Amino acid sequence: MAAQPALQRWFPWAAWPWIFNAPMFSIANGKMAVAVTKAGGIGMVSAGMDPRPESPHIAALDGYLGTASELLGHDSSSGKPLPVGVGFTTMRATAEIYKVSAVPVIVKHKPAFVWLFGSDPSAYVELIALFHIVGEPWDMKVLVQVGTVAVAIQVARAGADAVVAQGSDAGGHLWARAASIVTLVPEVVEALKSEEHLKTREIPVIAAGGIVNGNGIAAAMALGASGIPMGTRFITCPESDAIPYVRRAILRSTDGGATTTVSQIHDIISGYPIYPSPYSGRAVLHKGIQEIENGASLDDVTAAFHRAKEEGDESRLVTFAGTGVGLIDNPVPAGKIVAQATSEALEIIQKLKSVL
Repeated sequence: MAAQPALQRWFPWAAWPWIFNAPMFSIANGKMAVAVTKAGGIGMVSAGMDPRPESPHIAALDGYLGTASELLGHDSSSGKPLPVGVGFTTMRATAEIYKVSAVPVIVKHKPAFVWLFGSDPSAYVELIALFHIVGEPWDMKVLVQVGTVAVAIQVARAGADAVVAQGSDAGGHLWARAASIVTLVPEVVEALKSEEHLKTREIPVIAAGGIVNGNGIAAAMALGASGIPMGTRFITCPESDAIPYVRRAILRSTDGGATTTVSQIHDIISGYPIYPSPYSGRAVLHKGIQEIENGASLDDVTAAFHRAKEEGDESRLVTFAGTGVGLIDNPVPAGKIVAQATSEALEIIQKLKSVL
């Protein structure tokens, strides 16, 4: 009998193809995570962007995990992990900050895993070590999202249990210089296998970026992925915390490669350029980007953005989304997204088998 895949051992409530909902800030909450987990996926909540103890993001994380615990009937005193994960955006964080802010919340609720993204790559070393120590009593896993082969090797050497290879089709924040998953995932898989001192470890590679349905899942599996997160696909689900204009922007967008664009301008005009230089962001094309391309000043475009926000002019607002946005035309409950995508992927794979 073949050995169980790592994701199956770590997350026994979940089933192939191991679909995660991405831990999107202001989108992924406790209700979404529970719906995904109950459908056989791997649910996640967002820990926000501000790790300081007094931050409302830490209080929100406690609330999300409390909701998940209640809906799943989880008793943290049992020592068993809560079957959801927590996504940390780590660009402002250090291990010392997390020890007094996030760690007490993690110990209280005992999530099955944490997912790290957004640091200068060198900062992951101490964060991976911290969360492994904190989560050792319930065997909490540490997943790290990367955008290059070099950083995948770096975080694996530092002890990451799994690597999330984020390709250039991803929405939201991503590596400014990155390949699509078509080349990134197989190269990461091969690189990890080739590392001499990593050969004794099974390190799943999870493919992220541009996947919104079973077609994308089947393709990712063919590339060597062990699981997949979907982000943009979950933005419009009823469980999402997305505000109305974001939902509308997602549903009306077509031709995602042409109607989304990668730029640091999205962050700058909206007032929070907090990601370090290796990162940028993909969002739905808006007037500000078009005007800057035509020679407008950044100051003028920023001022226009803030006026538009006050006046409700959605043509200038920023909606982070991946290139798969053109394949999304209706809101679907989170659990149904998991079920449909799983069924589609299985059907596609069976069709491919039939022609061989």
